[in-house]
Amino acid sequence: MENDEEQENLLDGEDCLVTHNDHDIRGGGVRRLSIDKAIETAGFGRFHIFMVIVMGWANSADTIELLSISFVLPQASCELHATDLELGFLTAVGFAGMIIGSYFWGTFADIKGRIKALLLCQLVNAVFIVLSSVSQNLPFLICMRLFSGFGVGGTAPLIFVYVVEILPAKHRGKMTAVLSCCFMVGQVLVAGMAWLILPHTEWTWTTSTGFTYNSWRIFMLLSSLPVGRVEDAKAVIKRIYEKNGNARPYDENYIITHQRGSNSRGSMKEILSGVGRNTVALVTRPKVRFRFLISSIVLFCLSFSYYGLTMWFPTLLERMEASQGTSVCDDKLPAANTSKCDGDLSNNAVYFDTFLQAVSSLPGNVLYFLLVDVIGRKLLTGVSMILTGISVFFIWFVSSHTGSIVLSCVFAGISVVSWNATSLLTTEIFPTELRSTAKGVQGALANRVASVLATLVFGALVSTYCAVPILLMSCLLISGGIITYKLPNTANASIE
Repeated sequence: MENDEEQENLLDGEDCLVTHNDHDIRGGGVRRLSIDKAIETAGFGRFHIFMVIVMGWANSADTIELLSISFVLPQASCELHATDLELGFLTAVGFAGMIIGSYFWGTFADIKGRIKALLLCQLVNAVFIVLSSVSQNLPFLICMRLFSGFGVGGTAPLIFVYVVEILPAKHRGKMTAVLSCCFMVGQVLVAGMAWLILPHTEWTWTTSTGFTYNSWRIFMLLSSLPVGRVEDAKAVIKRIYEKNGNARPYDENYIITHQRGSNSRGSMKEILSGVGRNTVALVTRPKVRFRFLISSIVLFCLSFSYYGLTMWFPTLLERMEASQGTSVCDDKLPAANTSKCDGDLSNNAVYFDTFLQAVSSLPGNVLYFLLVDVIGRKLLTGVSMILTGISVFFIWFVSSHTGSIVLSCVFAGISVVSWNATSLLTTEIFPTELRSTAKGVQGALANRVASVLATLVFGALVSTYCAVPILLMSCLLISGGIITYKLPNTANASIE
């Protein structure tokens, strides 16, 4: 039983991949391999495909939860009498929970294992989404979104960390492209659900006590449905080898070298000590510190721009439809607390437009799949971010609703390339024993802080100085793309 549990811990990821010994050491008839070399020897096959599918589903569920709030803002703002600033706070508080969650789950995964952390993330997320769907006032909804954000905060970083660590180097680029496609699947599902459910404002049930349950609450409820031991390492590698149907017989003389890193067992005091030790290592090891700083800046620029526009775009389109505005920054667009609540909140056009935007990321995923191993992660990240910044800039200039939709689709198609390449690059550049911690801290300080700031800035300025956040996002994307040249290119390289 203990042996089985330890094998499961190895599959959790803390001992799956390391390259401290890049050469084979032969002696006494025994071939000594690093786990990285053993993974390469075990080959690629059904085991990896299965795990990519499982992690991809988790990625889709994470996306659905993350983006669902952007679709309910128009209806929820009317029912809960929220201003633009309060809507910005409602959106931002989920990211605030992710700030804490990213750091906690990232360090927890480096100590207790990737899979354990992922399962707990999904559980916490699902519970608080369900509670969000029954909220009857704005403070309670904000509170539930905070705790839901805590759960979802660790999911995306850990998914990429785990998949990268179990894949042979030559397959990482294309398989993470498949994984990233699941983000698009989540986008399409959440937009489709919104299109099918939210226009039905007649789906409303009210009890004698005043408890109300309607279409936007149903939508939120549905978004919760999809969310080193040497001998044991040798047994796990053999299991992968055999499951993949490798033609060559497994060599029992392989010895898997032990990696440095945290033991997955230990008391809470030891776990907390490991959290602090791993965090300090990010700033005390010069190469790690430099990579962490540069990649965090890149991620901040991308997150601020992407989430700022994505979380508010459905609301902007809804206001354009209601007022016949000519652009997303038209000064005729109403604020959240004006008469727009007297209009038709069952307009299908808004949800169809957003659905198109979600589907438009498919060409970007295909382009990433074809180019990630050809031109490399670094160049692909830089070029795609610059092109994304240019597309955001031109959103400010379009003078028709159709033009706004077209450019938003272009933005979605190019930005998904940026996200995919950045996610892979920022996973591969960190050593195994610090990878989840680095992704967790980075997710908290760069990704989520940027997301909070973006939603608050957009909420404060969208009805008065809409051009300011649009231009700021464009500049940040272009700047982030330029500084990626400071990062190493990790295509087909063994990770540390």
